[in-house]
Amino acid sequence: MPFWKRVAAFLLFLLLLLPSAPVFGEGGGEESAPSESVTTDRETGKTHRAVRDDDLCRQIETIYRAAKKRAHRSSFRGYCGAYVANQLVLLGINETYVRANGKNAYDAYCKLEYTTGGYRVRAYGGKQYSLREALSAIQREDPAPRNILVGFQRGISKSGRKYGHVLFIHGIQGGLVYYSDSSARIVNDVEYKEGEPIVCSLSAFTDLYAEYKLDGVIHFLAPEETYSASTVETSAGSSENAPAVG
Repeated sequence: MPFWKRVAAFLLFLLLLLPSAPVFGEGGGEESAPSESVTTDRETGKTHRAVRDDDLCRQIETIYRAAKKRAHRSSFRGYCGAYVANQLVLLGINETYVRANGKNAYDAYCKLEYTTGGYRVRAYGGKQYSLREALSAIQREDPAPRNILVGFQRGISKSGRKYGHVLFIHGIQGGLVYYSDSSARIVNDVEYKEGEPIVCSLSAFTDLYAEYKLDGVIHFLAPEETYSASTVETSAGSSENAPAVG
């Protein structure tokens, strides 16, 4: 037998002795570990690790795509009122589209008992609460709250000073705030694109908007019905394409 054939046969023999590699994607792979975030509380200086809620992040991504589809837009380009209004319809909090600029969004809900979607309204006015105080008060009532609107009478950009700003927090879990914004944001030296899930500590969130003038915070308390992705997809078919800005 030629020398090269003997070498090839020997190498094939060695390969057969090696253990089989695991096959992924066919039921035999390992599950990915939950992502972990490290946060530091600005006031106490304490650092703690929190497991990131990937379901909330997926919800934000799904809602953002559906909101653009519903509004017939490729981007909201800072039109915060339109972005939040579409989110509230898609989540079932409102049955109808509520047109409001950032500085008017809190006022549209603060005197209501229920939304048109049957969610109870709890208002925390900016004259009585700072942003951190309002969110802390909500957490005392519900340790893992969902569906929080934050309205600012005035922002820091040229349009923000004129129209204010509004954003929607999908949830606060394990000390982390889960939300997205209608324009790019830099949080803890990380740049987030429009609509991208932002996950940060309560301190980082309140620091980011410290120079904004708070109008108030609304906590929408859900009825027995829960959020479902199918509701989002079916609600994305029509839209009042309002140019509400913030």
